[in-house]
Amino acid sequence: MEEITLNDFIVKIDKDKTLELYKALPKVSDKAHCGCEDCQLFAKQIQHASPEVLKFFKQFGVDPTKEAEVWRAMPNKDGFDTYSADYHFIGVIQGTDELDWIQIGEASFGLANHDGDLPSPMIPSTFSKPIVELAVRITMPHIEI
Repeated sequence: MEEITLNDFIVKIDKDKTLELYKALPKVSDKAHCGCEDCQLFAKQIQHASPEVLKFFKQFGVDPTKEAEVWRAMPNKDGFDTYSADYHFIGVIQGTDELDWIQIGEASFGLANHDGDLPSPMIPSTFSKPIVELAVRITMPHIEI
């Protein structure tokens, strides 16, 4: 497992296994996952996030257009949309169960060890423990689908 340090804690990541699991998953915008308007917008918008946000996802092997449970928390009123989304990757945070919000560019990320039972309706059935939940709050310019 690869290791990175966040907020003075080590996060161990099985990036190769996570990348492999994500390959087989549909995009959140696909009917096979959800396909609702919010998911379609998010999948399109997240691809235009800042390089530092996309790099943050990439270090865990997470494809930000896939797997997530997405909520458009604040729809377009001022030309921007705010979302909350949850992702998962194979790994573990050592020394704590969760990491407080980390600001990366226009996004805030929180991480927590998943200690619930599997299978879970929020986690693809192909995932196995140890699992870290990666939550993101992000505001992005509105685009049309």
